[in-house]
Amino acid sequence: MIPARCLALAGLIALAGCSQGKAAGEASDIAQGRIPTGYRDWRVIAVGHEAGKLNDLRAILGNDVAYRAARDGKLPYPDGAIIARIAWEYAPLTESAQAFGQPQSFVSGAPKEGVQFMVRDSHKFAATGGWQFN
Repeated sequence: MIPARCLALAGLIALAGCSQGKAAGEASDIAQGRIPTGYRDWRVIAVGHEAGKLNDLRAILGNDVAYRAARDGKLPYPDGAIIARIAWEYAPLTESAQAFGQPQSFVSGAPKEGVQFMVRDSHKFAATGGWQFN
């Protein structure tokens, strides 16, 4: 009989292999100009407001590799990390502006500029700091 801890370790190794394989497939899709299936189900790493000419609200999503690195504070991100950026226009919430006498709360509006991706491969993209930008 195989001890439970050996089975658990084997499962983790298999899961890690699947995760890396999935990241490679996602990176290949991006390199070929295709959006990875299910990227909108990636976990949120951050949200933000970009000022200046872009002036948008954005969500930063990460595949499993990127999300774990962000959660654990691991910098630089490991190879296989993929980050997606989705952005929207934003507008003041009318009811909030009326209540406060000035624009106070903002909500997302129309999507902007599609989705953008960053793929981490420190060897393949060494000339750009280890990242491919799409």
